[in-house]
Amino acid sequence: MNAQTLDWSDIPFVLAVCEAGSLSGAARQLGVNHSTVFRRIEAVEARLGVTLFERLSHGYVMTAAGEHFQKNGLQLRDGVNSIQRELGGQDLRLEGALTITTTDSLLYCLTPVFAAFQLKYPDVELRLLSGSRPLDLMQRDADIAMRPTRNPPEHWIGRNLCSIGYATYARGEYADVLLDLPDQQHRWIRLNDSLNQSPMSQITVLQQAEGAPITVANTMMGLFDLVRAGLGIGVLPCYLGETCPELVKVRDPDAGFGSDLWMLAHPDMRRNAKVHAFFEFAARSIREDVKGFH
Repeated sequence: MNAQTLDWSDIPFVLAVCEAGSLSGAARQLGVNHSTVFRRIEAVEARLGVTLFERLSHGYVMTAAGEHFQKNGLQLRDGVNSIQRELGGQDLRLEGALTITTTDSLLYCLTPVFAAFQLKYPDVELRLLSGSRPLDLMQRDADIAMRPTRNPPEHWIGRNLCSIGYATYARGEYADVLLDLPDQQHRWIRLNDSLNQSPMSQITVLQQAEGAPITVANTMMGLFDLVRAGLGIGVLPCYLGETCPELVKVRDPDAGFGSDLWMLAHPDMRRNAKVHAFFEFAARSIREDVKGFH
């Protein structure tokens, strides 16, 4: 293997295929299209003069050279990430990029907080990543993670901002009809089975009458949109339900279920000025100005 012909930007592509076992999985992980990954892998193998992957019907399988590349590539990536974290954690400037990851529903609700922070600190470039896929703060996927959880990772620094309650909501017009319907005729909007451990899914199982019609959504915002459209009733976090004028609460929050909103960062970022400023600003703003949290 001729290391002189290897470009640093090649390494994430090869490692992503190693981890995902397919071009499509690597493309999703990297946020690029399938053909881009294909071209990069083909080019890397051509420059190095080795075959890193066997192309099989079920995916890409590492050869011995591929395993060697992965082992050393991970060490290089971890070393660079460590340097970036340690140096970034000492950044005392209130300027430059600040990457924050959160869920789609929290981004929807917390947009005023992000906007107000940006106005107060115009030299900070906010980069907001939304979605349910867990991002790795160790690898600098993000500087700050805002997530609903009762069990935050012990190795991150963090702050419990508030509690999150869940209640059952319906569009106002649909809620009026509910009074005349038996429970078995209430249409429930629920999350799909991949999210059956969420508080929303667990409450739905307890409240939904056997045999009641259902509609399934694969995201919380999809469920929210369907309930808001009047298709049926559904369990939502109160920060969504209480801030939507079209919705009314048809059943109070279940005290046995809930979550906390945590703001998390890597310990190396403890002294980073941008991280510290956002921690303080967001904690104050969410507690004082954002509805639906308690």
